[in-house]
Amino acid sequence: MYLGGGGRGVLVDAGLSGRELEGRLVGAGLEPRGVGAVVVTHAHRDHLWGVGPWARRHRVPVYLTEACRREAEVSLGPRGLVGVEVREFEVGRPFAAEGLEFTAFATSHDAGGSVGFRVTDGLAVAGLVTDLGVACAAVRAGLRGLDFLYLESNHDEERLAKGPYPWPLKRRIRSTRGHLSNREAAELVAELLHGGLKTVVLAHLSEVNNEPRLAFEAGSAVLAAAGARDDVTLLVARQDRPGRRVTVR
Repeated sequence: MYLGGGGRGVLVDAGLSGRELEGRLVGAGLEPRGVGAVVVTHAHRDHLWGVGPWARRHRVPVYLTEACRREAEVSLGPRGLVGVEVREFEVGRPFAAEGLEFTAFATSHDAGGSVGFRVTDGLAVAGLVTDLGVACAAVRAGLRGLDFLYLESNHDEERLAKGPYPWPLKRRIRSTRGHLSNREAAELVAELLHGGLKTVVLAHLSEVNNEPRLAFEAGSAVLAAAGARDDVTLLVARQDRPGRRVTVR
């Protein structure tokens, strides 16, 4: 996820290779040299794999929690974050990066220091959260009153139940430290709806247990039920291509 304005911006997580990240930024009409920092949500490899190489190559700082840093130093191997300027932040205490103010809130996921973010440039407010087994009170508080919401919609419950994953992995995904289903994400969107929310992006879809159509249909249904289908732009992020650039005001 890229957030920025005025030619400056940050990456939130970097789970792809540096080459792939650069290609996708360019494909979205963004300049890789405009990325001045990487902000990390948690230390699972699909969010962390490209952080070290990107930060070393572009000489930008990386922001993460102390617990996330400890896990990253293990999961990334010997090089890990060597040569990277690491800046630790704390949950609930705002920090600034590239003209944006981030406030982290804790998420229920099986990774140390896992967080979501409330982000503002002083004009608009965005909320970003993936990898959460349940939307606890801290998550709901962090996502109130947004202009833009980027939310996990990981799996279709029926597909997961009937799919090829072994039972222990299915149980992990469905647990309170796993991932939100399309139904759970849609219910959270319905709860967070207000007059100022203009864009919702459903993200972190499983390639095996979900498909964009199913996530979109679940989100569309709750918007229609609330009479907000014409007021909110609903998008689905794909794993295999850059998403649409969205202006938040």
